[in-house]
Amino acid sequence: MDLEAAEQPVQVQEPVTLSQLRIDDALADLWNGLRKHRIWIALSWQEFNSTYRRSMLGVLWVILSFAGFLFVKLLVFSSLLETDDARYYDAYLVLGFFMWIYISSVVNGAPDTFVSSQGWIRSEPLPLSLYVYKKVTREFYNMVLTFTAVVAAMAYIKYPVGYGALYGVLGVAFLLLNAAAIKLLLGIVCARFRDLSHLIKAIMMPMMFLTPIFWTPEQMPGLMKYLWWNPLYHYIELFRAPVLTGEFPTVSWMFSGTVFLIVSAIGFLAFARFRQRIVFWF
Repeated sequence: MDLEAAEQPVQVQEPVTLSQLRIDDALADLWNGLRKHRIWIALSWQEFNSTYRRSMLGVLWVILSFAGFLFVKLLVFSSLLETDDARYYDAYLVLGFFMWIYISSVVNGAPDTFVSSQGWIRSEPLPLSLYVYKKVTREFYNMVLTFTAVVAAMAYIKYPVGYGALYGVLGVAFLLLNAAAIKLLLGIVCARFRDLSHLIKAIMMPMMFLTPIFWTPEQMPGLMKYLWWNPLYHYIELFRAPVLTGEFPTVSWMFSGTVFLIVSAIGFLAFARFRQRIVFWF
């Protein structure tokens, strides 16, 4: 038996070729998913609405829950941290916490992008990218509603906001593109390796305190020289810095733009390679 096994030729795994990547099919899937915007908008709204069905306040719970957390954060951290300008710190905390809630929901929900829609994927011949767009739109609804609490908090604080805050709109649009790229990549990887979804959620919990949300970089300069490389800090600054200072955060845009290109490239290549296999991983 050993001689027969030795005589068998050794199988060498061939490297992945461009034909195996199916780049054209992946591009067509992304484009066809965008064209079917009525479907993913309707599905995202149905999913969002069903969460609060048969409740008296409905979607107002999104605003009330966020406003309650915001009030407690301001009450606790404003009394613990001494700053020269109390209004600046309060606005800094409100805007940072608002963006963190959105970014963390994007990252924590990314592993379930395809897994949560496995029933549709198995039964309907729809572009897989449609489920990415659906998840991005679903979380955008939450962000819009919680933003009303941010506006109310900023009005209560009486923090002056100039026209430079409009740069933050560009930051939000860019974050939506990043959300799609992150969900595409993590949705594929975590559909194959389910344990990674739990690992990601475990990492995001301490990252809230390792990201300048409740503290400013000036308060911890020694630690900040290492945490400056935290991409979450720069993503938050895309919106927070223009509202606070009215300035365009050039450095944060360059850093987050580089991260976006890397994540998008890896996510697209993974999508091109494994798009047809996703349905067999459920």
